[in-house]
Parts: sequence; structure tokens; C-alpha cells
Amino acid sequence: MARGQLGAVPVEGVIFDLDGTLIDYEGASHKALAAPLERRGKAFTWETHANIVGTKPEDWSRNVLSAVGLSADVITPEQYAEEYFREVHGLYSSIPAWPGTLELLARLKERGFPMAIATSSPKASFDEKMKHHPEIIKAMSAVVTGDEVSRGKPSPDIFLEAAKRLGGGDPS
Repeated sequence: MARGQLGAVPVEGVIFDLDGTLIDYEGASHKALAAPLERRGKAFTWETHANIVGTKPEDWSRNVLSAVGLSADVITPEQYAEEYFREVHGLYSSIPAWPGTLELLARLKERGFPMAIATSSPKASFDEKMKHHPEIIKAMSAVVTGDEVSRGKPSPDIFLEAAKRLGGGDPS
């Protein structure tokens, strides 16, 4: 094989993140993250948002409050996460699948590739999102949510668990 060329690699499965990969979640998420802060006179920036994408609620809530300078006597990380989930719940129906998502999933399924979603979202949040995207969940052979693994992203734990559930070999 010539230098720089790769040989064919057998694909045992395809693992997707959900938010920002299969569905256009970040805009709605940004609105919901900002609302509790704005009620307390703080602004939420896209820079701060970028630093928390893919992390678990117990991590992002603490990190956002620290970034905007709100102490636990004003709002605890748990209260912030609760307010966020109440805000975003009303936005779920407006979150679209990315263009091309459904076609990609259909083609992969037609070709026999098992697919999984590995999302940092807690199961309750994931289930609410999927009520509006049944065609996505129907294509999946496995799902792993953030509350099913001990370490959130950037740790690979959620993806390793998804690979295991797909029945693939050791992904490392």
C-alpha cells in the first residue's frame, strides 16, 4: 500500500452524537441556557456555550454559573439545570433534524449498518426530544444516554458503551 493510503476497514457499526449532529439542538439549547441567567442580570455567550457542549448537566451547570459569576447563594447548579430543562422542554417541538439526516440514516440502515446514539443528554431529555423525531430513533439499534455512564465527554466512555451495545469488537 502506498504511503498515505488506507486499506478498507470493516465497519461494525456507526455511532452518532445527537445534539448538533443529528438534530439542530444548539440554538434552542442556547435560548434555554440564557433565560435563567438573564432573569438574574447575566448574559450567556456563545463562547461559554461552546465550552460546555457535550458535557453532562452536573458539569455544565457548575461551569456556566462559574463563567458568569453567579454564586450558589443566588442559584445552585442543580437549580440552574432544573430551570434550563423547564425552558428547553417548551422548545423541543421546534428542533429540526439536520438536512440530510434522515436520508443518511435510511441509506446506512438499507446497507445493514447497525447504528447507535451516544448522547450526554439525560434519558428523560433524550426521550422528550425523540418524541419529535421518531424516524431517528427507529433507525437505531442502541442508545446510550449521559446518565448511563459515570464519566461524561470528553471521556470516551459513552462511545465505548455504545460500541459494546452494538456488539462490535474492541473499538480501541
